Amino acid sequence: MTDQAYSLRKLAWDKNKKAKYITISSGKGGVGKTNFAVNLACLFGSLRKKILLFDADIGLANVDILINIKPEKTIYDYLEGLGSIKEIIIPTEFGFDVFPSASGFLELSHLNEEQFEKLLEIFVNIDENYDMIIFDTGAGISENVIRFANIADEMLIITQPEPTAVTDAYALMKVVNNTYDMSNFSIIVNRVKNKEIAFQIFNHLKKVADKFLNINITFKGFLREDLNLIRAVKSQKPLFALDKNSKYIRDLQLIAKSITGETYNNSKRNLFEFVRRFAR
Repeated sequence: MTDQAYSLRKLAWDKNKKAKYITISSGKGGVGKTNFAVNLACLFGSLRKKILLFDADIGLANVDILINIKPEKTIYDYLEGLGSIKEIIIPTEFGFDVFPSASGFLELSHLNEEQFEKLLEIFVNIDENYDMIIFDTGAGISENVIRFANIADEMLIITQPEPTAVTDAYALMKVVNNTYDMSNFSIIVNRVKNKEIAFQIFNHLKKVADKFLNINITFKGFLREDLNLIRAVKSQKPLFALDKNSKYIRDLQLIAKSITGETYNNSKRNLFEFVRRFAR
Protein backbone atom coordinates (compact mmCIF):
# COMPACT_ATOMS: atom_id res chain seq x y z
CA MET A 1 0.00 0.00 0.00
CA THR A 2 1.37 3.41 -0.94
CA ASP A 3 1.77 6.11 1.70
CA GLN A 4 -0.91 8.17 -0.04
CA ALA A 5 -3.40 5.30 -0.09
CA TYR A 6 -2.79 4.61 3.60
CA SER A 7 -3.17 8.29 4.48
CA LEU A 8 -6.54 8.39 2.72
CA ARG A 9 -7.68 5.24 4.52
CA LYS A 10 -6.53 6.65 7.83
CA LEU A 11 -8.52 9.83 7.26
CA ALA A 12 -11.58 7.77 6.38
CA TRP A 13 -11.09 5.58 9.48
CA ASP A 14 -10.74 8.58 11.75
CA LYS A 15 -13.90 10.13 10.37
CA ASN A 16 -16.09 7.04 9.92
CA LYS A 17 -15.04 4.50 12.52
CA LYS A 18 -17.39 1.55 12.64
CA ALA A 19 -16.16 0.02 15.87
CA LYS A 20 -16.54 1.63 19.27
CA TYR A 21 -13.11 2.20 20.83
CA ILE A 22 -12.79 2.02 24.61
CA THR A 23 -9.59 2.69 26.52
CA ILE A 24 -9.33 1.19 30.01
CA SER A 25 -6.64 2.82 32.13
CA SER A 26 -5.63 3.52 35.70
CA GLY A 27 -3.30 5.96 37.34
CA LYS A 28 -1.89 3.24 39.58
CA GLY A 29 -1.07 -0.39 38.97
CA GLY A 30 -2.78 -3.24 40.81
CA VAL A 31 -6.31 -1.82 40.82
CA GLY A 32 -7.87 -4.62 38.75
CA LYS A 33 -7.77 -3.01 35.32
CA THR A 34 -6.89 -6.07 33.24
CA ASN A 35 -9.38 -8.32 35.05
CA PHE A 36 -12.04 -5.74 34.26
CA ALA A 37 -11.01 -5.54 30.60
CA VAL A 38 -11.01 -9.32 30.15
CA ASN A 39 -14.40 -9.81 31.78
CA LEU A 40 -15.95 -6.89 29.90
CA ALA A 41 -14.74 -8.38 26.61
CA CYS A 42 -16.13 -11.75 27.66
CA LEU A 43 -19.50 -10.25 28.56
CA PHE A 44 -19.88 -8.40 25.27
CA GLY A 45 -18.59 -11.42 23.38
CA SER A 46 -21.38 -13.49 24.91
CA LEU A 47 -23.83 -11.11 23.25
CA ARG A 48 -22.62 -12.23 19.84
CA LYS A 49 -20.77 -9.02 19.23
CA LYS A 50 -17.39 -8.98 17.55
CA ILE A 51 -14.94 -7.85 20.20
CA LEU A 52 -11.18 -7.30 20.03
CA LEU A 53 -9.27 -6.97 23.28
CA PHE A 54 -6.03 -5.18 22.44
CA ASP A 55 -3.35 -5.65 25.07
CA ALA A 56 -2.02 -2.11 25.07
CA ASP A 57 0.21 -2.61 28.09
CA ILE A 58 3.04 -2.71 25.60
CA GLY A 59 6.12 -4.35 27.02
CA LEU A 60 4.35 -5.86 30.07
CA ALA A 61 1.69 -8.19 28.67
CA ASN A 62 -0.92 -9.65 31.05
CA VAL A 63 -4.04 -10.50 29.05
CA ASP A 64 -2.54 -13.74 27.70
CA ILE A 65 -1.78 -14.92 31.23
CA LEU A 66 -5.29 -14.25 32.57
CA ILE A 67 -6.93 -16.34 29.83
CA ASN A 68 -4.14 -18.90 29.33
CA ILE A 69 -3.25 -18.29 25.71
CA LYS A 70 0.23 -18.73 24.30
CA PRO A 71 0.76 -16.30 21.41
CA GLU A 72 3.15 -17.45 18.70
CA LYS A 73 3.53 -13.84 17.56
CA THR A 74 2.92 -10.58 19.39
CA ILE A 75 2.89 -6.85 18.89
CA TYR A 76 6.69 -6.98 18.94
CA ASP A 77 6.71 -9.18 15.82
CA TYR A 78 4.27 -6.82 14.11
CA LEU A 79 6.37 -3.73 14.81
CA GLU A 80 9.51 -5.54 13.64
CA GLY A 81 7.82 -6.65 10.42
CA LEU A 82 7.93 -10.31 11.46
CA GLY A 83 4.20 -10.96 11.63
CA SER A 84 1.03 -9.79 9.92
CA ILE A 85 -2.08 -8.53 11.69
CA LYS A 86 -3.94 -11.71 10.74
CA GLU A 87 -1.15 -13.91 12.11
CA ILE A 88 -1.12 -12.14 15.47
CA ILE A 89 -4.83 -11.85 16.34
CA ILE A 90 -5.98 -14.83 18.42
CA PRO A 91 -9.63 -15.96 18.63
CA THR A 92 -10.38 -17.20 22.15
CA GLU A 93 -12.82 -19.75 23.54
CA PHE A 94 -14.50 -16.92 25.45
CA GLY A 95 -16.11 -15.20 22.48
CA PHE A 96 -13.62 -12.41 21.79
CA ASP A 97 -10.35 -11.95 19.94
CA VAL A 98 -7.05 -10.82 21.44
CA PHE A 99 -4.21 -8.82 19.96
CA PRO A 100 -1.41 -9.86 22.33
CA SER A 101 1.34 -7.63 23.61
CA ALA A 102 4.85 -8.72 24.57
CA SER A 103 6.78 -8.79 27.82
CA GLY A 104 10.35 -7.90 28.61
CA PHE A 105 11.09 -5.48 25.77
CA LEU A 106 12.14 -2.13 27.20
CA GLU A 107 12.01 -0.46 23.79
CA LEU A 108 8.25 -1.13 23.61
CA SER A 109 7.56 0.94 26.72
CA HIS A 110 8.23 4.17 24.80
CA LEU A 111 7.05 3.88 21.20
CA ASN A 112 8.25 6.58 18.83
CA GLU A 113 5.95 8.39 16.43
CA GLU A 114 6.69 6.04 13.55
CA GLN A 115 5.95 2.95 15.64
CA PHE A 116 2.64 4.34 16.89
CA GLU A 117 1.66 5.27 13.34
CA LYS A 118 2.25 1.61 12.45
CA LEU A 119 -0.03 0.61 15.33
CA LEU A 120 -2.75 2.88 13.98
CA GLU A 121 -2.49 0.99 10.72
CA ILE A 122 -3.86 -2.05 12.56
CA PHE A 123 -7.12 -0.29 13.31
CA VAL A 124 -7.38 1.22 9.85
CA ASN A 125 -7.30 -2.33 8.50
CA ILE A 126 -9.52 -4.17 11.00
CA ASP A 127 -12.05 -1.54 12.07
CA GLU A 128 -14.86 -2.93 9.93
CA ASN A 129 -14.37 -6.42 11.41
CA TYR A 130 -15.36 -5.47 14.97
CA ASP A 131 -18.19 -3.88 16.91
CA MET A 132 -15.93 -2.90 19.79
CA ILE A 133 -12.17 -2.61 20.30
CA ILE A 134 -11.04 -2.48 23.92
CA PHE A 135 -7.59 -1.17 24.84
CA ASP A 136 -6.19 -2.51 28.10
CA THR A 137 -3.40 0.00 28.66
CA GLY A 138 -0.60 0.05 31.17
CA ALA A 139 -0.99 1.96 34.41
CA GLY A 140 0.28 5.49 34.89
CA ILE A 141 0.91 8.46 32.63
CA SER A 142 3.27 7.07 30.01
CA GLU A 143 3.07 8.41 26.47
CA ASN A 144 1.73 5.06 25.26
CA VAL A 145 -1.24 5.30 27.63
CA ILE A 146 -2.00 8.88 26.64
CA ARG A 147 -1.91 8.06 22.92
CA PHE A 148 -4.39 5.22 23.29
CA ALA A 149 -6.65 7.52 25.29
CA ASN A 150 -6.61 10.00 22.44
CA ILE A 151 -7.91 7.56 19.81
CA ALA A 152 -10.69 6.12 21.97
CA ASP A 153 -14.36 7.07 21.92
CA GLU A 154 -14.51 6.63 25.68
CA MET A 155 -11.89 6.46 28.40
CA LEU A 156 -12.68 4.37 31.46
CA ILE A 157 -10.46 5.00 34.46
CA ILE A 158 -10.33 2.33 37.16
CA THR A 159 -9.55 3.34 40.72
CA GLN A 160 -10.10 1.92 44.20
CA PRO A 161 -10.54 3.13 47.79
CA GLU A 162 -6.93 3.94 48.41
CA PRO A 163 -5.57 7.53 48.52
CA THR A 164 -2.72 6.80 46.10
CA ALA A 165 -5.06 5.19 43.58
CA VAL A 166 -7.44 8.16 43.66
CA THR A 167 -4.61 10.69 43.47
CA ASP A 168 -3.05 8.87 40.51
CA ALA A 169 -6.42 8.69 38.72
CA TYR A 170 -6.65 12.47 39.03
CA ALA A 171 -3.08 12.86 37.74
CA LEU A 172 -3.85 10.67 34.72
CA MET A 173 -6.88 12.77 33.78
CA LYS A 174 -4.87 15.95 34.21
CA VAL A 175 -2.08 14.78 31.89
CA VAL A 176 -4.47 13.49 29.21
CA ASN A 177 -6.43 16.74 29.38
CA ASN A 178 -3.29 18.87 29.12
CA THR A 179 -1.79 16.79 26.31
CA TYR A 180 -4.78 16.22 24.02
CA ASP A 181 -7.40 18.54 25.49
CA MET A 182 -9.63 15.56 26.30
CA SER A 183 -12.32 16.62 28.73
CA ASN A 184 -14.63 13.61 29.23
CA PHE A 185 -13.69 10.73 31.50
CA SER A 186 -15.63 7.84 33.04
CA ILE A 187 -14.79 6.56 36.51
CA ILE A 188 -15.19 3.01 37.81
CA VAL A 189 -14.45 2.30 41.46
CA ASN A 190 -13.20 -1.22 42.11
CA ARG A 191 -12.91 -3.30 45.31
CA VAL A 192 -15.54 -1.55 47.38
CA LYS A 193 -17.99 -2.97 49.92
CA ASN A 194 -21.00 -1.09 48.58
CA LYS A 195 -22.15 1.68 46.27
CA GLU A 196 -22.13 4.28 49.06
CA ILE A 197 -18.36 3.98 49.44
CA ALA A 198 -17.95 4.08 45.65
CA PHE A 199 -20.02 7.28 45.44
CA GLN A 200 -17.97 8.88 48.22
CA ILE A 201 -14.75 8.22 46.32
CA PHE A 202 -16.19 9.44 43.04
CA ASN A 203 -17.66 12.59 44.58
CA HIS A 204 -14.33 13.43 46.20
CA LEU A 205 -12.54 12.97 42.88
CA LYS A 206 -15.14 15.04 41.05
CA LYS A 207 -14.97 17.85 43.60
CA VAL A 208 -11.21 18.17 43.16
CA ALA A 209 -11.47 17.90 39.36
CA ASP A 210 -14.19 20.54 39.20
CA LYS A 211 -12.03 22.90 41.24
CA PHE A 212 -8.74 22.52 39.41
CA LEU A 213 -9.46 21.02 35.95
CA ASN A 214 -11.77 21.94 33.12
CA ILE A 215 -13.06 18.40 32.60
CA ASN A 216 -16.25 16.38 32.93
CA ILE A 217 -16.12 13.11 34.83
CA THR A 218 -18.97 10.60 34.94
CA PHE A 219 -19.62 7.84 37.44
CA LYS A 220 -19.75 4.68 35.33
CA GLY A 221 -20.21 2.15 38.11
CA PHE A 222 -18.53 0.17 40.85
CA LEU A 223 -17.27 -3.36 41.43
CA ARG A 224 -17.61 -4.99 44.81
CA GLU A 225 -14.75 -6.95 46.34
CA ASP A 226 -15.21 -10.57 45.23
CA LEU A 227 -12.94 -13.44 46.26
CA ASN A 228 -14.20 -15.40 43.25
CA LEU A 229 -11.80 -13.32 41.18
CA ILE A 230 -8.88 -15.06 42.87
CA ARG A 231 -10.30 -18.41 41.80
CA ALA A 232 -10.73 -17.13 38.26
CA VAL A 233 -7.17 -15.81 38.06
CA LYS A 234 -5.79 -19.11 39.33
CA SER A 235 -7.81 -21.03 36.75
CA GLN A 236 -6.73 -18.55 34.05
CA LYS A 237 -10.29 -18.00 32.91
CA PRO A 238 -12.53 -14.90 33.03
CA LEU A 239 -14.82 -14.91 36.05
CA PHE A 240 -17.67 -14.23 33.61
CA ALA A 241 -17.08 -17.69 32.13
CA LEU A 242 -17.08 -19.34 35.55
CA ASP A 243 -19.80 -17.62 37.57
CA LYS A 244 -22.20 -15.14 36.04
CA ASN A 245 -24.01 -14.78 39.37
CA SER A 246 -21.00 -13.55 41.35
CA LYS A 247 -21.09 -10.07 42.86
CA TYR A 248 -18.37 -8.83 40.54
CA ILE A 249 -20.18 -9.96 37.40
CA ARG A 250 -23.52 -8.56 38.52
CA ASP A 251 -21.83 -5.20 39.02
CA LEU A 252 -20.06 -5.56 35.68
CA GLN A 253 -23.42 -6.07 33.97
CA LEU A 254 -24.60 -2.69 35.26
CA ILE A 255 -21.43 -1.06 33.93
CA ALA A 256 -22.04 -2.73 30.55
CA LYS A 257 -25.48 -1.17 30.58
CA SER A 258 -23.98 2.26 31.26
CA ILE A 259 -21.61 1.79 28.30
CA THR A 260 -24.21 0.65 25.77
CA GLY A 261 -27.37 2.13 27.25
CA GLU A 262 -29.01 -1.29 27.28
CA THR A 263 -30.11 -3.67 30.02
CA TYR A 264 -28.38 -6.96 30.69
CA ASN A 265 -29.01 -9.69 33.23
CA ASN A 266 -29.02 -13.44 33.39
CA SER A 267 -32.65 -14.15 32.50
CA LYS A 268 -32.96 -15.72 29.07
CA ARG A 269 -35.78 -13.39 28.06
CA ASN A 270 -33.90 -10.25 28.96
CA LEU A 271 -30.69 -11.57 27.45
CA PHE A 272 -32.47 -12.14 24.13
CA GLU A 273 -33.90 -8.62 24.23
CA PHE A 274 -30.46 -7.15 25.02
CA VAL A 275 -28.90 -9.00 22.09
CA ARG A 276 -31.70 -7.91 19.75
CA ARG A 277 -31.38 -4.24 20.67
CA PHE A 278 -27.58 -4.17 20.86
CA ALA A 279 -27.38 -5.80 17.40
CA ARG A 280 -29.25 -2.96 15.71
